[in-house]
Amino acid sequence: MSQQIGRKLIRLAAGVGLLIGGGCSAVGPGTGRDYAPEVFMDEGGVSKDIPETLAGQYLAGRHALREEDTEQAYRFFYKAYSGNDQDALLRDYTFRSALANGNMQTALTLAQKILQEDNRDNEMARLVVILNAIKEGRTEEAYGELQKVDPRGINILLKPVLSAWVLLASSEQAAAIESLDQLDRYDGFKLLKSYHLALLAHQAGMVDLAAEQYEAALKGPSGQSVRLVQSYGTFLIETGRADDARKLFEDYKKRFPQSPTINKLLELVGDGKSINPLISNPLEGAAEALYSSAAIIGQEQASSTAITMAYFALMLRPDLTVANVLLAELFEDRDQDEKALEYYERVPEKSPYFLNAQIRVAWLKYKLGQEDNALASVKKLAKENPAEIEPLIVLADMSRDRKDWGGAARAYSKAIDNIGDAKGRLWSLLYARGIAYERMKVWEKAEADLLAALELRPDHPQILNYLGYSWADRGEKLDEAKKLLIKAVSLRPQDGYIVDSLGWLYYRVEDFRNATLQLEKAVSLQPEDPTINDHLGDAYWRVGRKDEARYQWQRALWLEPEPDQIPLIQNKLKNGLPPIDQKTK
Repeated sequence: MSQQIGRKLIRLAAGVGLLIGGGCSAVGPGTGRDYAPEVFMDEGGVSKDIPETLAGQYLAGRHALREEDTEQAYRFFYKAYSGNDQDALLRDYTFRSALANGNMQTALTLAQKILQEDNRDNEMARLVVILNAIKEGRTEEAYGELQKVDPRGINILLKPVLSAWVLLASSEQAAAIESLDQLDRYDGFKLLKSYHLALLAHQAGMVDLAAEQYEAALKGPSGQSVRLVQSYGTFLIETGRADDARKLFEDYKKRFPQSPTINKLLELVGDGKSINPLISNPLEGAAEALYSSAAIIGQEQASSTAITMAYFALMLRPDLTVANVLLAELFEDRDQDEKALEYYERVPEKSPYFLNAQIRVAWLKYKLGQEDNALASVKKLAKENPAEIEPLIVLADMSRDRKDWGGAARAYSKAIDNIGDAKGRLWSLLYARGIAYERMKVWEKAEADLLAALELRPDHPQILNYLGYSWADRGEKLDEAKKLLIKAVSLRPQDGYIVDSLGWLYYRVEDFRNATLQLEKAVSLQPEDPTINDHLGDAYWRVGRKDEARYQWQRALWLEPEPDQIPLIQNKLKNGLPPIDQKTK
């Protein structure tokens, strides 16, 4: 029966797919919606609720999964499975959606049933069961199940590392170290092995081995990991080397001056206070292994797997703040702002990450339409943390988004005054303030800021572009502007805005042929921008292509330009451009 229901679902899915693909759907391109309406209105105005069906819930769940809307996917699949709990296909999809959405208790219940009744080779279901056994201290069972895991994909890393921590929990230190030796089979895992071996040896009290492996791990890319530096520093303090720990933290701060963790650790060391170890027991070691895997995978843009690994880490250690922060960042990268907000709000006040999390909360609330609340929050954070520049930068960005250029300039100025150890960010603040001044029509200050930013970052294409375009648009320093814009285009040849700037420079120097060539390319790269289309219209008019010019101007109006540009474009549509010797543009 189970397989029969599954086959029916697949046939139904295929049938609906043919209807949609054949263009017979009443919803789709041109309607402004890609989902079925909640009610259907016939010509007589009679409405009927569309009944929920197994196939509908299944298809909606599949679509939601493809769109990475895990919350809706879980809702659809769980509802379908609740009425059909003998179907293996629905059970598998409900398990997958529960896992993807962080519903770990449901995922565990389904994983146990999958392994018992359906598919004993389901690696993800097996991993959930293993983690539950680790969490409950059933180490022998966990180790036995780990040996059944096929070392493919992420399990190449997880199987030996989790096995090592399970063995350490059973006081089998030699076997734990031997388990990590399995990482030697794969190229590129040498430094990663050193990191995990250092953590394990530290926890086991194997001082010489821990010191050796911490030093080895520190030499590779993992040396940039704040978690490694934190754990090694704690180890150094525990072994009577507090001065070495302080130097380790200070060296890290030179590279990453705004690290909240390292700044907090330096404060504690300076006050002679104790520092809690990164890992206090093997369970936390296993959670750390899952978190570090999530962080590594997240850097490779495999966000779905990284999210699942972070959920696994929280399954073992619900208080692991860095896992919540990582989840928030991953959801923010996906533009899933509400879910990102949920995880940032889980960061406790005592955490070094609390201030940054509250800043992100304010920004996300702003994006979600809670502008007054967000502005009040970030102003409060700026007032309560006068030495911090981050709240000021976010306040400035919010002001800039609201076109409050004066407010933006003031906030950027305060951030610049408080720059402290974050001198590496000075160029971006000068650049942003220069834009604000330019929009305020305070060109002298804008030019000074843009030139100062360019001096700090002479090859930055956006600075080159903004300064060069501003000069071109003002008809000033055109030779210098040309050099800047040619350089910017060489650095970013596929950026339509930068190519437009070069085209506009040619227009301003009355090289209309080259202006047309560049502006045509800019429109092909950025077809939806009204200003670029307007510029191309002007260039077409100057080379005698007047019908095409009017088309581009009309297109610019369709694309909703800034309000002050609308009457200017309308006038060009009506009257064209004046002769060269009479032009006002």
